[in-house]
Amino acid sequence: MQQRGTGAICSQKVRGPLMATIQLPELLMPAGNRAKLEMAFQFGADAVFVGAGGFSLRPKGVEFDPEGLAAATKRAHELGKKLYVALNSLIFNRDLPVLGAWFEATRRIDFDALIVADLAVFSLARSLRPDVAIHISTQMSTANSLSARFLKDAGASRVILARETSLADASAIAAEAGIEVEVFAHGAMCVAVSGRCLLSAHLCGHSGSTGECKQSCRWEWQLIEKKRPGEALDVFEEGGKTIFLGSKDLCLIEHIPALVQSGVSSLKVEGRMKSEYYVANVARVYRHALDTYASDPESYVFDPLWLEELGAVSHRPYETGFAFGYPQAAPQRLQTHNHPVSDCQVVGYVRATEAGQTWLETRNRFAVGDRVEWLAPGLRNGTVGITAMTDEEGVPIEKNVAGKRVRVQFDEPVPENAILRRRV
Repeated sequence: MQQRGTGAICSQKVRGPLMATIQLPELLMPAGNRAKLEMAFQFGADAVFVGAGGFSLRPKGVEFDPEGLAAATKRAHELGKKLYVALNSLIFNRDLPVLGAWFEATRRIDFDALIVADLAVFSLARSLRPDVAIHISTQMSTANSLSARFLKDAGASRVILARETSLADASAIAAEAGIEVEVFAHGAMCVAVSGRCLLSAHLCGHSGSTGECKQSCRWEWQLIEKKRPGEALDVFEEGGKTIFLGSKDLCLIEHIPALVQSGVSSLKVEGRMKSEYYVANVARVYRHALDTYASDPESYVFDPLWLEELGAVSHRPYETGFAFGYPQAAPQRLQTHNHPVSDCQVVGYVRATEAGQTWLETRNRFAVGDRVEWLAPGLRNGTVGITAMTDEEGVPIEKNVAGKRVRVQFDEPVPENAILRRRV
Protein backbone atom coordinates (compact mmCIF):
# COMPACT_ATOMS: atom_id res chain seq x y z
CA MET A 1 0.00 0.00 0.00
CA GLN A 2 1.14 3.51 -0.68
CA GLN A 3 2.07 5.48 2.42
CA ARG A 4 1.25 9.15 2.13
CA GLY A 5 2.35 11.82 4.51
CA THR A 6 4.67 9.52 6.48
CA GLY A 7 7.92 10.40 4.77
CA ALA A 8 9.50 12.41 2.02
CA ILE A 9 9.27 9.48 -0.37
CA CYS A 10 6.18 7.30 -0.60
CA SER A 11 6.69 3.56 -1.02
CA GLN A 12 4.37 1.41 -3.05
CA LYS A 13 4.92 -2.31 -3.56
CA VAL A 14 4.38 -3.62 -7.04
CA ARG A 15 2.89 -7.11 -7.31
CA GLY A 16 4.87 -9.06 -9.84
CA PRO A 17 7.63 -11.61 -10.34
CA LEU A 18 10.28 -9.45 -8.70
CA MET A 19 8.07 -7.88 -6.00
CA ALA A 20 9.88 -4.60 -6.61
CA THR A 21 9.30 -1.58 -4.41
CA ILE A 22 8.75 1.68 -6.22
CA GLN A 23 9.81 4.77 -4.30
CA LEU A 24 7.32 7.41 -5.34
CA PRO A 25 8.32 11.00 -4.73
CA GLU A 26 6.02 13.06 -2.56
CA LEU A 27 3.33 15.03 -4.41
CA LEU A 28 3.54 18.54 -2.94
CA MET A 29 0.71 20.95 -3.73
CA PRO A 30 0.24 24.68 -3.05
CA ALA A 31 -2.36 25.85 -0.54
CA GLY A 32 -3.09 29.57 -0.61
CA ASN A 33 -5.91 29.22 1.92
CA ARG A 34 -7.77 26.61 3.95
CA ALA A 35 -10.18 25.70 1.14
CA LYS A 36 -7.29 25.02 -1.24
CA LEU A 37 -5.57 22.95 1.43
CA GLU A 38 -8.66 20.76 1.72
CA MET A 39 -8.85 20.41 -2.06
CA ALA A 40 -5.19 19.45 -2.30
CA PHE A 41 -5.55 16.66 0.25
CA GLN A 42 -8.91 15.39 -1.02
CA PHE A 43 -7.58 15.15 -4.56
CA GLY A 44 -4.33 13.34 -3.80
CA ALA A 45 -1.55 15.51 -2.36
CA ASP A 46 0.88 13.97 0.11
CA ALA A 47 1.82 17.38 1.49
CA VAL A 48 1.10 21.08 1.03
CA PHE A 49 3.17 24.22 1.34
CA VAL A 50 1.62 27.37 2.78
CA GLY A 51 2.84 30.90 3.37
CA ALA A 52 3.70 32.55 6.68
CA GLY A 53 2.00 35.95 6.88
CA GLY A 54 4.34 38.69 5.67
CA PHE A 55 7.26 36.42 4.86
CA SER A 56 6.31 34.14 1.97
CA LEU A 57 6.63 36.01 -1.35
CA ARG A 58 2.86 36.24 -1.77
CA PRO A 59 0.16 38.83 -0.94
CA LYS A 60 -1.73 38.72 2.35
CA GLY A 61 -4.74 36.98 0.82
CA VAL A 62 -2.79 33.77 0.26
CA GLU A 63 -0.92 33.58 3.56
CA PHE A 64 -1.70 32.05 6.95
CA ASP A 65 -1.55 33.83 10.31
CA PRO A 66 -0.37 31.82 13.35
CA GLU A 67 -3.91 30.78 14.26
CA GLY A 68 -4.55 29.63 10.70
CA LEU A 69 -1.25 27.75 10.64
CA ALA A 70 -2.17 25.90 13.81
CA ALA A 71 -5.52 24.81 12.39
CA ALA A 72 -4.05 23.88 9.01
CA THR A 73 -1.25 21.84 10.58
CA LYS A 74 -3.70 20.00 12.81
CA ARG A 75 -5.88 19.19 9.81
CA ALA A 76 -2.94 17.93 7.77
CA HIS A 77 -1.81 15.62 10.54
CA GLU A 78 -5.35 14.32 11.10
CA LEU A 79 -5.24 13.16 7.48
CA GLY A 80 -1.75 11.68 7.79
CA LYS A 81 -0.33 14.40 5.53
CA LYS A 82 2.41 17.00 5.89
CA LEU A 83 2.48 20.79 5.93
CA TYR A 84 5.47 22.99 5.13
CA VAL A 85 5.59 26.72 5.90
CA ALA A 86 7.30 29.13 3.51
CA LEU A 87 9.39 31.81 5.25
CA ASN A 88 11.31 32.66 2.11
CA SER A 89 11.02 36.38 1.44
CA LEU A 90 13.89 38.88 1.42
CA ILE A 91 14.61 39.87 5.03
CA PHE A 92 15.75 43.40 5.95
CA ASN A 93 16.99 44.62 9.33
CA ARG A 94 13.59 46.16 10.00
CA ASP A 95 12.01 42.72 9.61
CA LEU A 96 14.05 40.99 12.31
CA PRO A 97 11.90 41.98 15.32
CA VAL A 98 8.74 40.93 13.46
CA LEU A 99 10.39 37.69 12.44
CA GLY A 100 11.35 36.97 16.04
CA ALA A 101 7.76 37.65 17.11
CA TRP A 102 6.54 35.20 14.46
CA PHE A 103 8.74 32.44 15.85
CA GLU A 104 7.42 33.18 19.33
CA ALA A 105 3.79 33.11 18.16
CA THR A 106 4.24 29.78 16.37
CA ARG A 107 6.54 28.00 18.82
CA ARG A 108 3.91 25.38 19.72
CA ILE A 109 2.77 24.61 16.17
CA ASP A 110 4.24 21.33 14.98
CA PHE A 111 4.43 22.03 11.24
CA ASP A 112 6.66 19.61 9.39
CA ALA A 113 9.20 21.98 7.85
CA LEU A 114 10.15 25.60 7.29
CA ILE A 115 11.07 26.70 3.76
CA VAL A 116 13.81 29.33 4.10
CA ALA A 117 15.80 31.51 1.72
CA ASP A 118 17.60 33.88 4.10
CA LEU A 119 20.44 32.98 6.45
CA ALA A 120 18.83 34.96 9.26
CA VAL A 121 15.72 32.80 9.02
CA PHE A 122 17.92 29.71 8.77
CA SER A 123 19.79 30.74 11.92
CA LEU A 124 16.63 31.54 13.89
CA ALA A 125 15.01 28.29 12.81
CA ARG A 126 18.03 26.30 13.96
CA SER A 127 18.11 27.99 17.37
CA LEU A 128 14.41 28.55 18.10
CA ARG A 129 12.82 25.55 16.37
CA PRO A 130 15.40 22.74 16.34
CA ASP A 131 12.49 20.28 16.21
CA VAL A 132 11.41 21.47 12.75
CA ALA A 133 13.04 20.37 9.48
CA ILE A 134 14.56 23.07 7.28
CA HIS A 135 13.94 23.10 3.53
CA ILE A 136 16.06 25.41 1.40
CA SER A 137 13.91 27.54 -0.89
CA THR A 138 14.43 27.69 -4.64
CA GLN A 139 15.18 31.39 -4.01
CA MET A 140 18.68 30.31 -2.91
CA SER A 141 19.31 29.01 -6.46
CA THR A 142 20.94 25.74 -5.44
CA ALA A 143 21.96 23.86 -8.58
CA ASN A 144 24.89 21.60 -7.67
CA SER A 145 25.77 18.84 -5.21
CA LEU A 146 28.54 20.75 -3.42
CA SER A 147 26.13 23.54 -2.47
CA ALA A 148 23.53 20.99 -1.44
CA ARG A 149 26.01 19.15 0.78
CA PHE A 150 27.09 22.44 2.39
CA LEU A 151 23.45 23.20 3.21
CA LYS A 152 22.98 19.72 4.62
CA ASP A 153 26.02 20.15 6.86
CA ALA A 154 24.57 23.49 8.00
CA GLY A 155 21.41 21.74 9.17
CA ALA A 156 19.04 21.59 6.20
CA SER A 157 17.16 18.37 5.47
CA ARG A 158 15.93 19.24 1.97
CA VAL A 159 16.92 21.51 -0.88
CA ILE A 160 14.41 22.86 -3.41
CA LEU A 161 16.52 23.17 -6.51
CA ALA A 162 16.70 26.20 -8.76
CA ARG A 163 14.22 25.86 -11.60
CA GLU A 164 17.11 26.15 -14.04
CA THR A 165 18.46 22.78 -12.87
CA SER A 166 18.08 19.84 -15.24
CA LEU A 167 16.51 16.60 -14.09
CA ALA A 168 19.83 14.83 -14.72
CA ASP A 169 21.59 17.24 -12.36
CA ALA A 170 18.78 16.86 -9.83
CA SER A 171 19.29 13.10 -9.89
CA ALA A 172 23.04 13.50 -9.39
CA ILE A 173 22.52 15.90 -6.49
CA ALA A 174 20.09 13.49 -4.84
CA ALA A 175 22.63 10.67 -5.17
CA GLU A 176 25.74 12.62 -4.17
CA ALA A 177 24.71 15.19 -1.57
CA GLY A 178 22.92 12.99 0.95
CA ILE A 179 20.01 15.42 1.26
CA GLU A 180 16.39 15.28 0.11
CA VAL A 181 15.87 16.97 -3.25
CA GLU A 182 12.68 18.71 -4.33
CA VAL A 183 12.01 19.81 -7.90
CA PHE A 184 9.25 21.75 -9.60
CA ALA A 185 7.09 19.54 -11.80
CA HIS A 186 4.27 21.87 -12.79
CA GLY A 187 3.22 25.51 -12.77
CA ALA A 188 4.17 29.01 -13.81
CA MET A 189 7.77 29.82 -14.67
CA CYS A 190 9.59 33.14 -14.25
CA VAL A 191 11.85 34.94 -16.68
CA ALA A 192 14.20 35.75 -13.76
CA VAL A 193 16.65 33.30 -12.18
CA SER A 194 14.56 31.29 -9.71
CA GLY A 195 12.22 34.23 -9.23
CA ARG A 196 14.89 36.70 -8.06
CA CYS A 197 13.66 39.71 -10.01
CA LEU A 198 13.66 43.47 -9.46
CA LEU A 199 11.61 44.48 -12.51
CA SER A 200 8.44 45.00 -10.47
CA ALA A 201 10.41 46.90 -7.82
CA HIS A 202 11.91 49.27 -10.41
CA LEU A 203 8.68 49.91 -12.30
CA CYS A 204 6.08 49.77 -9.52
CA GLY A 205 7.89 50.14 -6.23
CA HIS A 206 6.71 46.67 -5.23
CA SER A 207 9.27 43.89 -5.10
CA GLY A 208 8.67 40.26 -5.95
CA SER A 209 11.33 39.42 -3.37
CA THR A 210 8.97 40.60 -0.63
CA GLY A 211 5.81 39.06 -2.06
CA GLU A 212 4.49 42.08 -3.98
CA CYS A 213 5.32 41.22 -7.59
CA LYS A 214 3.11 43.11 -10.07
CA GLN A 215 3.89 40.70 -12.93
CA SER A 216 5.60 43.43 -14.97
CA CYS A 217 7.18 40.79 -17.19
CA ARG A 218 3.72 39.82 -18.40
CA TRP A 219 2.61 43.30 -19.44
CA GLU A 220 1.88 44.06 -23.08
CA TRP A 221 4.96 46.16 -23.79
CA GLN A 222 5.12 48.97 -26.36
CA LEU A 223 7.99 50.83 -28.03
CA ILE A 224 8.21 54.64 -28.31
CA GLU A 225 10.67 56.33 -30.67
CA LYS A 226 12.28 59.49 -29.23
CA LYS A 227 11.32 61.77 -32.14
CA ARG A 228 7.72 60.53 -32.23
CA PRO A 229 6.39 61.07 -28.69
CA GLY A 230 2.93 59.69 -28.14
CA GLU A 231 3.21 57.24 -31.04
CA ALA A 232 3.49 53.92 -29.24
CA LEU A 233 4.30 50.84 -31.28
CA ASP A 234 3.24 47.41 -30.11
CA VAL A 235 6.09 44.94 -29.67
CA PHE A 236 5.20 41.89 -31.73
CA GLU A 237 7.31 38.76 -31.91
CA GLU A 238 5.09 35.85 -32.80
CA GLY A 239 1.51 35.69 -33.98
CA GLY A 240 1.00 39.37 -33.21
CA LYS A 241 1.76 38.88 -29.51
CA THR A 242 4.35 40.19 -27.07
CA ILE A 243 6.42 37.30 -25.74
CA PHE A 244 9.95 38.49 -25.03
CA LEU A 245 9.44 38.51 -21.24
CA GLY A 246 6.66 35.92 -21.07
CA SER A 247 7.43 32.37 -19.92
CA LYS A 248 5.55 29.21 -20.76
CA ASP A 249 4.25 27.11 -17.89
CA LEU A 250 6.12 24.04 -16.72
CA CYS A 251 4.46 20.66 -17.21
CA LEU A 252 6.24 17.33 -16.70
CA ILE A 253 3.21 15.02 -16.72
CA GLU A 254 4.57 13.25 -19.81
CA HIS A 255 7.77 12.36 -17.95
CA ILE A 256 6.58 10.53 -14.84
CA PRO A 257 9.02 7.59 -15.25
CA ALA A 258 11.99 9.97 -15.48
CA LEU A 259 10.80 11.88 -12.41
CA VAL A 260 10.34 8.76 -10.32
CA GLN A 261 13.60 7.17 -11.44
CA SER A 262 15.57 10.37 -10.78
CA GLY A 263 15.56 9.70 -7.04
CA VAL A 264 14.19 13.11 -6.06
CA SER A 265 12.11 13.15 -2.90
CA SER A 266 9.37 15.60 -3.81
CA LEU A 267 7.54 16.91 -6.88
CA LYS A 268 6.34 20.45 -6.35
CA VAL A 269 3.42 22.15 -8.07
CA GLU A 270 3.50 25.94 -8.15
CA GLY A 271 0.31 27.95 -7.62
CA ARG A 272 -0.64 29.31 -4.19
CA MET A 273 -2.53 32.10 -5.97
CA LYS A 274 -4.35 29.71 -8.31
CA SER A 275 -7.96 28.56 -7.78
CA GLU A 276 -9.31 25.61 -5.81
CA TYR A 277 -10.15 24.02 -9.14
CA TYR A 278 -6.56 24.35 -10.34
CA VAL A 279 -5.22 22.76 -7.15
CA ALA A 280 -7.74 19.91 -7.25
CA ASN A 281 -7.43 19.01 -10.92
CA VAL A 282 -3.65 19.22 -11.09
CA ALA A 283 -3.35 17.15 -7.89
CA ARG A 284 -5.63 14.39 -9.13
CA VAL A 285 -3.88 14.16 -12.51
CA TYR A 286 -0.38 13.82 -11.04
CA ARG A 287 -1.68 11.50 -8.30
CA HIS A 288 -3.26 9.22 -10.89
CA ALA A 289 -0.18 9.25 -13.12
CA LEU A 290 2.19 8.48 -10.24
CA ASP A 291 0.00 5.67 -8.91
CA THR A 292 -0.45 4.23 -12.39
CA TYR A 293 3.30 4.07 -12.85
CA ALA A 294 3.84 2.54 -9.41
CA SER A 295 1.24 -0.16 -10.02
CA ASP A 296 3.06 -1.58 -13.06
CA PRO A 297 6.16 0.29 -14.26
CA GLU A 298 6.95 -2.14 -17.05
CA SER A 299 3.54 -1.70 -18.70
CA TYR A 300 3.19 2.00 -17.96
CA VAL A 301 1.90 4.08 -20.86
CA PHE A 302 1.26 7.81 -20.81
CA ASP A 303 -2.46 8.60 -20.93
CA PRO A 304 -3.32 11.61 -23.15
CA LEU A 305 -6.30 12.27 -20.86
CA TRP A 306 -3.86 13.55 -18.23
CA LEU A 307 -2.60 16.30 -20.51
CA GLU A 308 -6.15 17.06 -21.63
CA GLU A 309 -7.20 17.56 -18.01
CA LEU A 310 -4.22 19.83 -17.33
CA GLY A 311 -5.32 21.85 -20.34
CA ALA A 312 -8.68 22.36 -18.64
CA VAL A 313 -7.18 24.60 -15.92
CA SER A 314 -6.02 28.17 -16.45
CA HIS A 315 -2.47 28.04 -17.80
CA ARG A 316 -0.10 29.36 -20.40
CA PRO A 317 1.18 26.99 -23.09
CA TYR A 318 3.09 24.11 -21.53
CA GLU A 319 6.76 23.25 -21.90
CA THR A 320 9.33 21.18 -20.01
CA GLY A 321 11.30 24.21 -18.83
CA PHE A 322 14.93 23.34 -18.12
CA ALA A 323 14.22 19.77 -17.02
CA PHE A 324 16.11 18.35 -19.98
CA GLY A 325 18.71 21.09 -20.33
CA TYR A 326 18.83 24.56 -21.81
CA PRO A 327 17.05 24.82 -25.18
CA GLN A 328 20.11 26.13 -27.00
CA ALA A 329 18.88 25.06 -30.43
CA ALA A 330 15.55 26.85 -29.96
CA PRO A 331 15.87 29.34 -27.09
CA GLN A 332 12.50 30.95 -27.80
CA ARG A 333 10.54 27.76 -27.20
CA LEU A 334 10.18 28.69 -23.52
CA GLN A 335 8.61 32.06 -24.37
CA THR A 336 4.94 32.73 -24.93
CA HIS A 337 2.21 35.35 -24.91
CA ASN A 338 0.89 36.63 -21.61
CA HIS A 339 -2.69 35.40 -21.81
CA PRO A 340 -3.67 32.32 -19.77
CA VAL A 341 -5.89 29.84 -21.58
CA SER A 342 -8.37 27.18 -20.49
CA ASP A 343 -11.16 25.25 -22.18
CA CYS A 344 -13.27 24.95 -19.02
CA GLN A 345 -15.19 27.29 -16.73
CA VAL A 346 -15.90 26.38 -13.10
CA VAL A 347 -19.59 26.37 -12.24
CA GLY A 348 -19.32 25.61 -8.54
CA TYR A 349 -17.99 23.49 -5.70
CA VAL A 350 -20.01 20.82 -3.90
CA ARG A 351 -19.94 21.71 -0.19
CA ALA A 352 -22.59 19.35 1.24
CA THR A 353 -25.40 16.99 0.27
CA GLU A 354 -28.60 16.49 2.26
CA ALA A 355 -32.06 15.09 1.50
CA GLY A 356 -31.26 14.55 -2.16
CA GLN A 357 -30.12 18.13 -2.68
CA THR A 358 -26.61 19.50 -3.02
CA TRP A 359 -25.23 22.72 -1.60
CA LEU A 360 -23.08 24.48 -4.18
CA GLU A 361 -20.73 27.39 -3.71
CA THR A 362 -21.05 28.93 -7.15
CA ARG A 363 -18.42 30.63 -9.29
CA ASN A 364 -20.26 31.30 -12.56
CA ARG A 365 -23.86 31.51 -13.72
CA PHE A 366 -25.95 28.51 -14.71
CA ALA A 367 -29.64 27.67 -14.94
CA VAL A 368 -32.17 24.93 -14.38
CA GLY A 369 -32.08 22.67 -17.42
CA ASP A 370 -28.32 23.03 -17.97
CA ARG A 371 -26.06 20.00 -18.14
CA VAL A 372 -22.68 20.33 -16.47
CA GLU A 373 -19.64 18.15 -15.99
CA TRP A 374 -18.45 17.02 -12.57
CA LEU A 375 -14.97 15.91 -11.58
CA ALA A 376 -13.97 14.11 -8.41
CA PRO A 377 -10.87 12.58 -6.77
CA GLY A 378 -9.41 9.58 -8.55
CA LEU A 379 -9.75 11.10 -12.03
CA ARG A 380 -13.48 10.38 -12.04
CA ASN A 381 -15.63 12.51 -14.36
CA GLY A 382 -19.30 12.55 -15.32
CA THR A 383 -22.17 14.77 -16.44
CA VAL A 384 -25.45 15.68 -14.73
CA GLY A 385 -28.49 17.77 -15.47
CA ILE A 386 -29.78 20.51 -13.15
CA THR A 387 -33.47 19.84 -12.47
CA ALA A 388 -34.24 22.33 -9.69
CA MET A 389 -32.56 25.07 -7.67
CA THR A 390 -33.28 27.25 -4.62
CA ASP A 391 -31.43 30.12 -2.99
CA GLU A 392 -30.12 29.97 0.59
CA GLU A 393 -33.58 30.82 1.97
CA GLY A 394 -35.20 27.98 0.04
CA VAL A 395 -36.86 30.18 -2.59
CA PRO A 396 -37.00 28.43 -6.00
CA ILE A 397 -34.89 30.14 -8.68
CA GLU A 398 -34.21 29.45 -12.35
CA LYS A 399 -30.74 31.02 -12.49
CA ASN A 400 -28.08 31.51 -9.85
CA VAL A 401 -26.05 34.60 -8.96
CA ALA A 402 -22.33 33.89 -9.29
CA GLY A 403 -20.61 33.71 -5.92
CA LYS A 404 -23.75 32.78 -3.96
CA ARG A 405 -24.55 29.47 -2.27
CA VAL A 406 -27.49 27.57 -3.75
CA ARG A 407 -29.19 24.21 -3.26
CA VAL A 408 -29.37 22.18 -6.45
CA GLN A 409 -31.18 19.01 -7.42
CA PHE A 410 -29.55 16.89 -10.13
CA ASP A 411 -30.95 14.11 -12.28
CA GLU A 412 -28.21 11.81 -10.94
CA PRO A 413 -26.13 11.72 -7.74
CA VAL A 414 -22.96 13.81 -7.66
CA PRO A 415 -19.92 12.59 -5.65
CA GLU A 416 -18.86 14.31 -2.45
CA ASN A 417 -16.26 17.06 -2.89
CA ALA A 418 -16.98 17.22 -6.62
CA ILE A 419 -16.31 20.30 -8.73
CA LEU A 420 -18.76 21.30 -11.46
CA ARG A 421 -17.56 22.82 -14.72
CA ARG A 422 -18.60 23.45 -18.30
CA ARG A 423 -16.60 23.41 -21.52
CA VAL A 424 -16.12 26.79 -23.19
